[in-house]
Amino acid sequence: MGGNQQQTGGVSGGNAGGLIADAPNLNYFWAGLLVEELVRCGVECFCLSPGSRCAPLTATAARHPRARTIVHYDERGAAFHALGRASATGQPVALLCTSGSAVANYWPAVVEASAAHVPLVLITADRPPELLDCGANQAIDQRDIFGRYVRWSVQLPCPDPTIDPHMILSTAGQAVYRAQRAPAGPVHINCMFREPLDPSPCDGDAVAAGVNRVAEWLARREAYATWPLPKTTISDREQAWIINRFNHVSKGVLVAGQVRHPHESEAVAMLAEALGWPVFPDIASGLRLRPGPRCIHHYDQLLLSEAFRAECRPEVVLHLGGAVTSRRLAEHWAAIRPEYLYVAAHPLRHDPAHLVSRRWETDIVEFCQWLAPAVRHRSAKPWGEHWVAASAKVSETIDAWMDATDTLSEIGVARMLSRLCPENHVLFLGNSMPVRDMDMYAATDGMVPRIAVNRGASGIDGNIATASGYPAASGKPVTAIIGDVALLHDLNSLGLLRAAGAPVVLVVINNDGGGIFSFLPIAAASDVFERAFAAPHGRHFEDAARLFDLHYACPDSPAALESAYVNALRLGQSMLIEVCTRRDENFRQHMQLRQRIHGVLEKKALDVGARPNLFQEN
Repeated sequence: MGGNQQQTGGVSGGNAGGLIADAPNLNYFWAGLLVEELVRCGVECFCLSPGSRCAPLTATAARHPRARTIVHYDERGAAFHALGRASATGQPVALLCTSGSAVANYWPAVVEASAAHVPLVLITADRPPELLDCGANQAIDQRDIFGRYVRWSVQLPCPDPTIDPHMILSTAGQAVYRAQRAPAGPVHINCMFREPLDPSPCDGDAVAAGVNRVAEWLARREAYATWPLPKTTISDREQAWIINRFNHVSKGVLVAGQVRHPHESEAVAMLAEALGWPVFPDIASGLRLRPGPRCIHHYDQLLLSEAFRAECRPEVVLHLGGAVTSRRLAEHWAAIRPEYLYVAAHPLRHDPAHLVSRRWETDIVEFCQWLAPAVRHRSAKPWGEHWVAASAKVSETIDAWMDATDTLSEIGVARMLSRLCPENHVLFLGNSMPVRDMDMYAATDGMVPRIAVNRGASGIDGNIATASGYPAASGKPVTAIIGDVALLHDLNSLGLLRAAGAPVVLVVINNDGGGIFSFLPIAAASDVFERAFAAPHGRHFEDAARLFDLHYACPDSPAALESAYVNALRLGQSMLIEVCTRRDENFRQHMQLRQRIHGVLEKKALDVGARPNLFQEN
């Protein structure tokens, strides 16, 4: 078998009813019920990892005429691939694996999906009760293995003719509902099977009796039960409070946090226009790369200036969506403690500084759509408008710093690709430094691709597999920027790129270790830092690209990087572009540019003239 296999549908000429009615035994009958009901409930894709105990489930999903399946040998990579697919569409994706440590390999993606509210349906095969806790091979305690990180879990018994088969249908419906209900996230169905695991004919009478019991469901081809998702709305009284409060705010800031879909970005932009407040757009908001009349794109860098921090003291902060990447902004709000209002479509307390004084659980698009017409427009020169010019000055300073050197830098990678990445691409930003560099240094005069991140738990594991899920689900090409350690974490997921459904241009920044640690206080511990934290690996990735049949380039200058990236777009095939940098030089460049930006801002703040302070209105 190759690295993975993409399929559309199941066996030629097959039909779901036949998989159930002609099931060779009870194991395959129950598997047919489960897979068919999941498909009827809207689960279109099943990510499979080969195994024996899961054979009834795997064979049924692979043969199902309406199930899209992908096979990947590594359960961890398969789970992150499913995470990317589900993130791209908002629809749940199913995962199937065998028993034992295979299940445990889902754990990292389960944590990310739980924290990021991504719907996944984990279906794990298990040994029967008599083989548990007795030293049987590949048998571990799988019940509730994911703890609080799943929204719901259930253990199905071994297929039994005395159990009403409608229970399987109800279980599938509940799983999909709980995966999608706010807060969305992973759910777990643990399925016990006795042998035979292959399609050996047996239990014929029991299968026939079961088919008769679900005959009505089979005939109607609809989900056994409908589970409409509830909608949370804001009461009339609360709406009146919001309108009254916002119409009396003279100094407000709108923080645009992470959103998953472009229509949410558009809604936030519409509300920003109506309010007339300055907008601080996170890189994952969909607004950071696009020009906007009130967008303060470089707010993180402006916070380097004491003058800006002194002026940026709003009465009200309205935060829409997920968390922001900028630590400086979070620390600033924690220091000044404004009235902090937060909107998100889930009930969880996402408030690490414990600032939020009013919290609305509602759909962001609906919130923006009803509020925008109800608030008064601001004056012709609203508070904070001059910050736009200050942000533009930061952008000019970054460009001038880049123009002064022909060295290929990590800052330059972010700046250049923010301009070159096509609008029809998904731009996936890996943890730890790539997402931060793009948040701080991206330009706003390029095209505006969709942004994708794994910022739920912010891990570097599974980044390649996640990125591969976006083209598979959306059909859109992907540009992914990750670090070298992230690539080493997820090396075998390179096998997912060639069958992703659209090209993936994987830009790997190789600074020979954990570059982010150079920015942390532990860097001063010279006796252990290099060996135990930076952890240099001494590897390059041309052979890895060759192993997985990927095109490869290793540019050594900004011009060469631009040429390699443009060539990758023209080629229309997946490619690995390795950008080699030095950790010590990268740290020095970041500090140098930070000092230059700080100097420009403070000089402007101290200049005398018509505007004695860059951050003070006339």
